[in-house]
Amino acid sequence: MVEDVQSQRAAEYKELLESNQAFRQDDIIKEQFQQRIRPYFLVTGFLFACLLLEIFRWFTKAPPLPVVVFGLFLVSMVFAIYQLREFKGHLKFIRLGKGGEPVAQEVIHNFSEQSGSTVYKNVAIGREEIDFVVVNQTGIMLVNVYDWRTPRNSEATINYSDDEILLNGYRPDSNPLEHMHTVRKWLENKLYVSLGKPIDVGCVIVFPEWFVQEPKDRVLIKVINPRELLAVLTSRSGNLSDNDKTLLNYHIAKIIKHGAK
Repeated sequence: MVEDVQSQRAAEYKELLESNQAFRQDDIIKEQFQQRIRPYFLVTGFLFACLLLEIFRWFTKAPPLPVVVFGLFLVSMVFAIYQLREFKGHLKFIRLGKGGEPVAQEVIHNFSEQSGSTVYKNVAIGREEIDFVVVNQTGIMLVNVYDWRTPRNSEATINYSDDEILLNGYRPDSNPLEHMHTVRKWLENKLYVSLGKPIDVGCVIVFPEWFVQEPKDRVLIKVINPRELLAVLTSRSGNLSDNDKTLLNYHIAKIIKHGAK
């Protein structure tokens, strides 16, 4: 019975996501502007016109009230500017989600230049595809970016543990955590055989647009929004020697090449 309910919810959620495919991010931005910005500036423009009218009445010796209208104009302008600042923050978040993988690529590129890391993009490890592999003195970091659309008219929250990921309470058909666990375990075993010692393999899954709820328990694989990627990359600890890093790069290149065949 429980499985039937879960299957029904999953089907409903899948239908909701598919129904949102027609709504592009540009449409959302336009809608947000119309709802949150345009009305305030229309009101401000109206009050400014009233101010000009009252000034005209003043110079024509008609009974004027410019001070009152000017006060209303200032209040409305301050409120409109406040709304504009709020919208700019919201717009930045939408664009961040809209360009999730390009943003992730830019973050990783800048990080690799500063840290001297080697980055492999869109590679096959074993039988699995990985978007980015970052190799440096801390070991290896695997990064996958999932461009899963968010529901347009409801929350977009991800809850996760080491084994389970829930999108607004629903389990997706494909579990990216299982995918990463498989790659991580396979790669660690392969490197141990090649190098004769364990190598730390970190894993990050990036979900643009989604709000990710931080789990209470410690996890092996982190699920984040793109804005947190740099912090995760720089927070890793470890200090491989230059020789170990060179040897690690050599074996990673061989593994990736073999996996791509």
